[in-house]
Amino acid sequence: MLRRGAVTIRSRSATYDPATGEVRATGGVLLTDPTRAVRAEAIRAVLGGDWEAEGVVAFVKDVPVDLGAVDTLEAARGRGRNRLSFSGSHLSGDAEGRFRLDDARLTLCDCPGGCAPSWEVSSGKADVVPGKRAILSWPVLRITPRFLLIDKPVPVLVLPWLYVPLGDRQTGLLLPTVGSASTTGFAVAQPLFVTLGRSADATLTAEYRFGPSRDNVDKGNPSIKGPGARLELRWAPAVGADGRFELAWVHDEVREPRGEGGDRFAFVGGHTQRIGKVASLAASLQLAGDPVWVRDHENDLLRAMTPYRRSAVLLSGRRDPLVLEAGAGYLQPLRPQGIVDGERYGFLGADDRLANRWPSLAASLLPVAMGPIQLSGRLGSVRYAPVSGAYDATGRPAATRADARLELEVPLLLGGAISLAPYLRGAATGYAFEADRSSVGSAWGVAGAALSTEVSRRFGAVQHAIAPRLEWRAGTAAAGDRLSWLAYDAFDRSGAGLLSSGPPGGWQQLRAAVATRLSRGTADLVRLEVGQDVDLGSRRFGETFATAAGGAGGFGANASVRFRAIDGREGTAPVPPYPSRLLDRFAEMGANLSMADRRGDSLHASFSSVGPGGSSELVAGRDPLFDLRPAPFVAASSLGVGARAVVGGATLGYDAGFLGREGDLGCRDGSTRHLAPMGPAQHKATFVWNSPCRCFRIVAYASINACGEVSYDASIDISQLASARRAP
Repeated sequence: MLRRGAVTIRSRSATYDPATGEVRATGGVLLTDPTRAVRAEAIRAVLGGDWEAEGVVAFVKDVPVDLGAVDTLEAARGRGRNRLSFSGSHLSGDAEGRFRLDDARLTLCDCPGGCAPSWEVSSGKADVVPGKRAILSWPVLRITPRFLLIDKPVPVLVLPWLYVPLGDRQTGLLLPTVGSASTTGFAVAQPLFVTLGRSADATLTAEYRFGPSRDNVDKGNPSIKGPGARLELRWAPAVGADGRFELAWVHDEVREPRGEGGDRFAFVGGHTQRIGKVASLAASLQLAGDPVWVRDHENDLLRAMTPYRRSAVLLSGRRDPLVLEAGAGYLQPLRPQGIVDGERYGFLGADDRLANRWPSLAASLLPVAMGPIQLSGRLGSVRYAPVSGAYDATGRPAATRADARLELEVPLLLGGAISLAPYLRGAATGYAFEADRSSVGSAWGVAGAALSTEVSRRFGAVQHAIAPRLEWRAGTAAAGDRLSWLAYDAFDRSGAGLLSSGPPGGWQQLRAAVATRLSRGTADLVRLEVGQDVDLGSRRFGETFATAAGGAGGFGANASVRFRAIDGREGTAPVPPYPSRLLDRFAEMGANLSMADRRGDSLHASFSSVGPGGSSELVAGRDPLFDLRPAPFVAASSLGVGARAVVGGATLGYDAGFLGREGDLGCRDGSTRHLAPMGPAQHKATFVWNSPCRCFRIVAYASINACGEVSYDASIDISQLASARRAP
């Protein structure tokens, strides 16, 4: 053994020249320093200088580690994370760490137990700068497809030249991706990763879509064909600040009926940032260059039918007990069923006359104690208007609104067992209109009280509790000029629509509920609640409701239901196009179920349903407990089921979506499919393979929907290389 500083050489025999620092060693040579471990048949090295070796196997460490005490290559390999592993017939290097390798085999995988790497590259010659890059001549890419029960590297690709980044963030080509969708047909993409300093990077991707089948185009179905590109920018200039922006472009050579063609584009991005200790900024951008972009590019049928995209920005700050906010938002309308003939859409939907929430300011006072009284409130101002014009599509005039709310609450504890919280709330709104309308304003008051208690008993580690609750609320009619059109949001009082701050006129409501739960420690094992809404003003019963939730180990479930058990609904609810004798009895239903084991196998299911007219709680505003008026909602219901199974290093998934009630499903070609109750709308299978060496991840999926549209996609993700660590 020879040691000089942090460099250690072990071999059966060696000669050392103290004058030059040259070492010649043969027979099971092991050279180690804090950043590398090299085993060779023979080695010649100048300690701290150039070196050569024959019959080499080596590991380059991710970070410096102490290898001075290890005496075998396996022990050196197992200490710390190996950023690079390689072998070759002849190796020559210099004092700066750069080396050249003949008959090279190189991998960035760090496989446990010395098993074959998930992927490796072999080459006649390799020029390597550890931590930066490797340049290979006529390399052969080999993978070990363990998911096919093959545990030896298999050649899959030959290239004349290859640049392999060896650092966390290196400029270079990423692996290409392939996929297919009903609108694009077969598609390929080649991404290029570019570093932009320590805190930013970009990915530029060239794409080509070969287009759907001729039959698909002839039928006028949504179609995309031609070249495209994507530019994705990412940045993280400081702790608590990061963002992403993506610009997508495609030259669409197919302009189908009610579709788009030519140069098309879209923007997606966002930024979040902490500003000091008390403020934060959040922004999101989602804009499509044409109204059918999402329909044509989204493989999931339900997401392809999204009717709008939302962009928004919010700046908020808090200094107890005050919260200040400033923001704005834009809703871009989309046309998932195709472009409307004769419609003026405008740039990014500007001519659609959809009212948007433009600059808004708000100051909220969190509850603050003033003796026995808790005081809270809000002041706000917001502008609602379409991009152009004085009226939106529903006839609402563009307006700037100011709103104010103040609440006084007196929380009391009676007899040490009963909680009573009476409160008074006053609210007012004022409007200035762009149209030829006079300014208006209105004000109203709300009073309420909540009475509750809880009794419990412990059975060993399990506690059983029963908690009854009674809540009363009453509101005055709006004094002044109530809006005669749909409310802009839930702060308004409007006689023409729901989702406002209260029903028209004065109102008085009561809600009685009782909850029971079994808990162990801080976790609820089972929780049940039943209750009843009562409209005291009209002396009518509202909805009866019940909720249930529970969980233990890997099992979790919850369910809720609302229905009118005593009195019927006031007014006429929209008649569903396909009535359901069962579902139409319930105003709202929902349920979720999940089961998972420690290995990762899981089952999940979810169900949701909204009956004709919706639930009176769903359409209540900010002040009332409920609103008995029916909403213009079309009854809808959906069911989703799925499973995940872990098989070796692979995770297999299956998800299916069903219509909960009979209905019609719109297809991308403008046609519809009629589905029976619980009829399948979409099936999707997924396959995820994580390399045991944690150096790549394969993700693939295939889906088919009720329209017969088939989509699939496959990609290889090597981003784990930047964060992989050896399992303990």
